[in-house]
Amino acid sequence: MAIVHLGVLYVILHAWNHHKHKSFYIHRGVNLSKVIVHIDLKGSPPKLEYLTSLLPLLKDVGANGLLMEYEDMFPYKGDISNLSSKYCYKENELKEFIKYAWESGFEIMPLVQTFGHMEHALKLQEFKHLREIPMFPDSICPSKMESMALIKNMLQQVIQFHTSVVPLRYIHIGCDEVYHINKCAKCRSRRQKELDIYMSHLRSVTEIVKFYSPNVTVLFWDDMLRGVDSDYWSTMKIINDVEPVCWDYATRLHVSHRNLYNYHKKFNNIWIASAYKGAEGVTATLPDLYSRFMNHLEWLRFIFDYKFGGERKSYNFKGIILTGWSRYSHMEPLCELLPASIPSLVMNLLLIKHFQKETSKDIHTIPATEVFHLYVRDDFKKYFQCEYAELNEFDSHACQYRESKLYSSLEYFIYQNEDIIRKINDNKKGLHSIEYYNRIDHMNMNSVKSKIIWVNQSLQDFMAIESKVSKAMLEYHSSFVVVEYVHYKFYNEKKKLKSL
Repeated sequence: MAIVHLGVLYVILHAWNHHKHKSFYIHRGVNLSKVIVHIDLKGSPPKLEYLTSLLPLLKDVGANGLLMEYEDMFPYKGDISNLSSKYCYKENELKEFIKYAWESGFEIMPLVQTFGHMEHALKLQEFKHLREIPMFPDSICPSKMESMALIKNMLQQVIQFHTSVVPLRYIHIGCDEVYHINKCAKCRSRRQKELDIYMSHLRSVTEIVKFYSPNVTVLFWDDMLRGVDSDYWSTMKIINDVEPVCWDYATRLHVSHRNLYNYHKKFNNIWIASAYKGAEGVTATLPDLYSRFMNHLEWLRFIFDYKFGGERKSYNFKGIILTGWSRYSHMEPLCELLPASIPSLVMNLLLIKHFQKETSKDIHTIPATEVFHLYVRDDFKKYFQCEYAELNEFDSHACQYRESKLYSSLEYFIYQNEDIIRKINDNKKGLHSIEYYNRIDHMNMNSVKSKIIWVNQSLQDFMAIESKVSKAMLEYHSSFVVVEYVHYKFYNEKKKLKSL
């Protein structure tokens, strides 16, 4: 009888222990109600037909919103029509896209830069006088009435455009990387600190938004508030319906718990932001899939069961914005293209989707490659029809998906470009000396003959891949984007080879 009782007790304890651990892991899923994909349109808009075609895939892998950073691609009218590129989206086509995206279940958030990163406006002759420093077109002077009139006009047009199609619940006003504050005479005459001017501008822009759309929540990038001392936070007035987005694109985060605590005390919600592209360098061609995966994994580990000091309940961050920068600023060259970054975007959306469920192992100790194998690889292989998939090695030739031709063409460009640079600068080959000695007619033709053959063949191959990239890009981008991208990517090495 005692043995029977012990057996029953063992079964009960085993069941309880199993239930306890199951409940423990179920409750530890990451709660992110908003999973937003950033579409950076500045100077390089994808065709709207292509963006439309992406929506079912993005929804299937867990995205539920789009952050549309228009810049010069929005069809502005009237006094500010010059802000729009001649290649900007047509009004009716953009409205159709917004409506379709909303009906497909996507939150649509416009992003309008209102302080820093205003090069698209301040480069123009009619707005140059609004620069904080005449030499630099990135930061607007917040103390001039004309500055606020420009910002008001931009926000009014974007808000009314969106609300004429779908409900608008969020708008992002940028306000990041304001490199020049309190430098002009008008700002200095206010006799305020830089942070006071920044916060005053944030409030003024929020008031403009609220005037045109009272129920909208305003988002802004958090970097200008990092490192603010506790004394300032204790006296700062709360701005209603304004929420910071804490961004970090590194493989090892440098997020301050103190900053987050201060945000928690002053704002209703905190958002986080990662990067699926646009974080590998100003002229990067393809996203580093491992680095992008690590960035998202580190964020998910960071917010997993996150608690603020003195609080027992886990904090729920409002959402994550997966940023995808097309340029580091309006006047920088194009970096990774959206179509070439779809594997990175889908991979990381799948990772987030898993973390929103229960997690059965300690995600802080599992290596990234194992996380990929356990939770992402099978779905990734399915979506991209891959024979195999490894985190450290994505072989586009082993996969069949729409953008694979462009991806593989860019891979070959990287290989060719690096090969040409390496061989031209190889001291043993001496190719870098040919141009000069040919100019002074002092050449050893016996040693140069084979080099000339290599140069001609390399130039021919390089121009062939240029043609392939151009053709592949035209499926996703208009010709003006293709011309710019291909010209700057191939220009330097083509010039070197032709000079030889």
